[in-house]
Amino acid sequence: MVFAHLIVELHCLYGIGDQDEINPVPPFCKNGVRKPGYHCLSENCEFSGHAPAPLEIAYSDEKGEVAPDAWIGFGGDMDPNPYNDKMVSELKESWENICKKKVNDAYEDYMKQHKPLEDKE
Repeated sequence: MVFAHLIVELHCLYGIGDQDEINPVPPFCKNGVRKPGYHCLSENCEFSGHAPAPLEIAYSDEKGEVAPDAWIGFGGDMDPNPYNDKMVSELKESWENICKKKVNDAYEDYMKQHKPLEDKE
């Protein structure tokens, strides 16, 4: 079996326009409006929306959720000035390589520091 790991941004769209006056907050809304989570997906919430999150590196918590200060994506001040499509393509490739290396480095550092597979007794 093959699993694909997707990174998407999940948004709570409750209250956009006049929805809050028409529809009550869903009973499965665990965190309150504007604080989406897996319950939105599992309940197929009518107020949930999503967007792709390309070129991002992140650390997720034990629930698989990412805090606002635990991710960074390519763009903004990483874009060349003046903007140049060819240079952006090269910079995105560099960003991808750096991110992959950092993920591998983190794993290797952890294994060196903690040696979790060795019997500690």
